Amino acid sequence: MSFAREDKALSKTILVLGASYSQIPLFQAAKRLGVRSIAATIPGPYAGIPYADEVVYCDITKPEEVLQAVKDLSIDAVTTCCMDVGTRTMGYLCKMLSLPGPGIGAEAACDKSLQKQLYEEAGIRTAPYFLIRSVEDLQRAGRKIGYPLMLKAVDLMGSRGVFRADSEEEALSWYPLVMEQTRKDYCIAEKFLAGTMFGVEAMMSRGSLAYVLPLGNDLHAGNPPFPQGHHVPWERADALYEKICDVTQRVCKALAYDNCALDMDCMLQDGEIWMIESTPRAGATAITDMVGLYYGIDYFEAIVRSALGEDVSDLFRAKSGLANASWLIGADRTGILEEIVLPEHLSENVVDLSFNVKSGDEVRKFSSGRDRIGQMIVKGNSAGDCLEEIRTILQNTEIKVREYAGIGGNTLL
Repeated sequence: MSFAREDKALSKTILVLGASYSQIPLFQAAKRLGVRSIAATIPGPYAGIPYADEVVYCDITKPEEVLQAVKDLSIDAVTTCCMDVGTRTMGYLCKMLSLPGPGIGAEAACDKSLQKQLYEEAGIRTAPYFLIRSVEDLQRAGRKIGYPLMLKAVDLMGSRGVFRADSEEEALSWYPLVMEQTRKDYCIAEKFLAGTMFGVEAMMSRGSLAYVLPLGNDLHAGNPPFPQGHHVPWERADALYEKICDVTQRVCKALAYDNCALDMDCMLQDGEIWMIESTPRAGATAITDMVGLYYGIDYFEAIVRSALGEDVSDLFRAKSGLANASWLIGADRTGILEEIVLPEHLSENVVDLSFNVKSGDEVRKFSSGRDRIGQMIVKGNSAGDCLEEIRTILQNTEIKVREYAGIGGNTLL
């Protein structure tokens, strides 16, 4: 079932998988470029629906269902942004409809075990791992890998279903929770890598890397710690840039990424780069906005153009190099939001300070990216200046949940 708005005829059409608030900039970018947009989504009060030219109701986690829903539509490209749930369908549609876009990596984004298999086959460093289908599998893996190890659901994003276990007892206690959260009948146990976690945002365009941008991670204390924010430039980017570009190129070849943005999580250990995971879509945690600020472009327009098969390399050649940092804002307890009290004055360096909740909404204690209640993006002369301004704003912000809850969900490691 679908509905369409009567607008002027547009030359090309792009299918956007999902209609959440994170997809809104894609719909807006398509409109600016004169490209007709179709949202594929399940029914619901999704914020992006009013921004699309047409809506097709279907489950984007089911590739065959989406293909059936769009079979009578003329589609020139398919994309998604900031979430993994539609990546498998994106790759499937690109293959079935002969559209530019990612190959097997789109499916691997929804299965970390397949992704790690592809890394190993390509000789890309990734932590040794075992597929876990039972308690006995987990115990054997622990004896072979040793502790600490990481226990991971293979089909979730945002650090959900991921736990560090320092002993067999801990691993056995986390295992039921992992299997409760995943939709698969297996998970993975992998060797714990001790090092510096960092991110990489990049884009493949017609078989070549259009750009590669390493990101510094600012971690939230948890099990395991995970990025609650990012900053550019990363202080180690220059020294490692050639290595990072080489790894990125090899990942794209191994996973058949093309004509898409890609988001990578990496670990630097003893001077070597290890792959944690990658996905063929732009990163969340405000990363899309950060890339746009750093290069002085509208990154969402680049995503649309790339999905259509255009060469977008020239957009990234004259980078502004504008330092900036992002932060996901969270509450320190679960309850009903009463009020958010912001500092009286904000500097002109604050690019974005916005919230996706209002008084009376239920909020959760911040433990993953899904618990965000808002976000902040700050620009400055250096990444350090940006992070210091974020800290100052957080220290002067009150998040009241039932009774005053402070800012305990916003502490940088």
